[in-house]
Amino acid sequence: MRASSPLNFTWRILAVLSLVTPPDTVIGAPVAQKTNRLLEKVHALKPSTPADSGNIQFSGARSYTPEQLRVPLAEQIREINERGLTKPRADDTAYYLAIYYRKQGFPDVEVTFEIHGRTLLLRVAEGPRTYLRTITFHGNRSIPESTLYEYMLGATRERLQMETTSFPFVLADVQTGVARVRGLYESQGYLNAVVEDPKVAISADRSRADITVNIAEGQAYSFGEFIFVGETLFKKPELIAGLGLPAKAPYTPQQVNTAQRNLQFFYKSHGYYQAQVEAASDPTKAANGRVSVTFTVKPGPLFRFDGVKVTRSGDLDFTPRLNPDFLPRRFAPLTGQVYDPAKLDEKYRELLRTGLFKNLRLNSVPLPDQTIRIDLTAEEAKAKEVGFSLGASSYEGIEVGLRLGDRDIFGSGRPLTFSVDMSQRALRGELLYVDPWLFESKFSLRARLYEQSREEKGYSKLDTGIRTDLGRKLTKTTEIGLFVLLKNVEITETTIDLEFLGPTSYQLASLGFTHTSDFRDNAINPSHGFLVSDTIDINAVAGEVAFARATVRLSYYHPIGKKLALALGARGGFISPFTDVPIDERFFSGGATTVRSFTERSLGPKDNHRNPIGGELFTVFNAEVTFPIVKALQGAVFVDAGNVIGKSADAGLQEMRYAIGLGLRYKLPIGPLRLDYGVNPNPKNGESFGAFHFTFGFAF
Repeated sequence: MRASSPLNFTWRILAVLSLVTPPDTVIGAPVAQKTNRLLEKVHALKPSTPADSGNIQFSGARSYTPEQLRVPLAEQIREINERGLTKPRADDTAYYLAIYYRKQGFPDVEVTFEIHGRTLLLRVAEGPRTYLRTITFHGNRSIPESTLYEYMLGATRERLQMETTSFPFVLADVQTGVARVRGLYESQGYLNAVVEDPKVAISADRSRADITVNIAEGQAYSFGEFIFVGETLFKKPELIAGLGLPAKAPYTPQQVNTAQRNLQFFYKSHGYYQAQVEAASDPTKAANGRVSVTFTVKPGPLFRFDGVKVTRSGDLDFTPRLNPDFLPRRFAPLTGQVYDPAKLDEKYRELLRTGLFKNLRLNSVPLPDQTIRIDLTAEEAKAKEVGFSLGASSYEGIEVGLRLGDRDIFGSGRPLTFSVDMSQRALRGELLYVDPWLFESKFSLRARLYEQSREEKGYSKLDTGIRTDLGRKLTKTTEIGLFVLLKNVEITETTIDLEFLGPTSYQLASLGFTHTSDFRDNAINPSHGFLVSDTIDINAVAGEVAFARATVRLSYYHPIGKKLALALGARGGFISPFTDVPIDERFFSGGATTVRSFTERSLGPKDNHRNPIGGELFTVFNAEVTFPIVKALQGAVFVDAGNVIGKSADAGLQEMRYAIGLGLRYKLPIGPLRLDYGVNPNPKNGESFGAFHFTFGFAF
């Protein structure tokens, strides 16, 4: 009678009873009583005038208001409103109200009902409310009581004793907690552990429940020798690593099954697509609790990649733009290679990242000639896109942007994008072409044509240029590249003394090398891992070699406990000049991503009017700890240090400046919004006590 359709459910029960119980059969009293109640409900199935929540009244409820009690009864009230007030529905409502009370710690509650015309009256005899006071474990020798408390209750003993009204006694919850403790012992290798049902002692006034759980731990089992039989093909250390078991893992049947699946995948990832692995063990034959496990291996034939079959899906009225050979070419480098699902997954994710497909499904099909054919079902996404952006930061001010793009220029699967970005400091237009598979090779190409006018502290500039980057991924985490940059720069409207500017109208030709090794778990919101990147470039001004430049960056992220996160950063740059270095090519520091007690670009050498003029060497060191506040909002404590040296010949860590500060972070899927205030612990003449920074993204 607790289904959402009591009428149908009742008729089915009565139909079964009428079939299996002849009229003159004598049945047990409990069954007869239940049958009589069912018959009474059937006689009352004609619904009365529909009720609303105001026609449900409560009597005897002292602990909760009628409004509070209607919340857990919302489904029953809805059904009465829609289908009418009947005895069966009234009985259901009383039943669920009693369940609600028991979950709140009223084990002796009784709820009855009366129907008065269109009104349902629920009479509640609450009885005393019982709270959980103590849990006592007997017999646990290897697992500490604090751990058992966490599994049993989800809280510590100290919290149970301090928050005396936070844990109402609910027998079903206590029994569930005991079941979790049983699971804990099994997961730790105590296969024969006996965790008895809880013994409950209720105080005389029914206000207190004390729980006792008796435990007989028995023998702890662990893994003994791993034995591999059959055509194993690989050395034993490789096979043990392929089991994927943590060091000193306790023996459990679940761990054996996991190891069996891991070993089978190990063979599959080495090309043995049809490998079969069976595992056998017997804890009754364990020596000192150590259980040997035998793995029987049937690797089958070695499979290789061969061919791609593409099926188009989606809107049949949508004319596909991608060239038919695009997908086969993406998988062509795998042809002839030993089957490896990791390589296949890498190619699949690479295609998803292009945004070319609304839906892309991949299936590996083994063929009789011991090759694997890749079956692809592809549904193209719309290639053209229009995007708008709106943002703000403490240095750039209000920022707006327009983006026009085609992800599939000429059906090649290569994107071409035009963007315009405007802030209170700059106006920039850019045309960007990206080819991730230059000439169907492992090299990538990025070509960027741009023009911008920009106002910095002390000068303005007009900058027009073209940059081409040629990159190559060496591994999944490491990428190297070469770039060529040609640009024309005009320095205008300067208030900086001319002797500090360097060339004010110049053409720059740069040739550079880049390297990045990224071991972070997430490039947008990293929580652990590290990143190393560096750049070296040679720059010619007006046909002469003007300077060489190098920069390096190291970022490290690591969680501290369950709630805190540590981030460390170190950056530096060095310019070796052969002629005067233009002001716009020097290093500047201070701001939201460097030393946060200074405003943007204001740390370092200045002219007679206190305009920043940059330098030929810089260092920045950052340390930051973030902690949760509420939901996606986080707090941060940080320390920064850094310097800018005017001449590289004076290289060193002199003139170090510092910041100590607090910040707020609001985590978004595309990165954090940041608000920081950095204090300058030792301000010099003319310097501020600190600085506010509002921006987007990680500081380092």
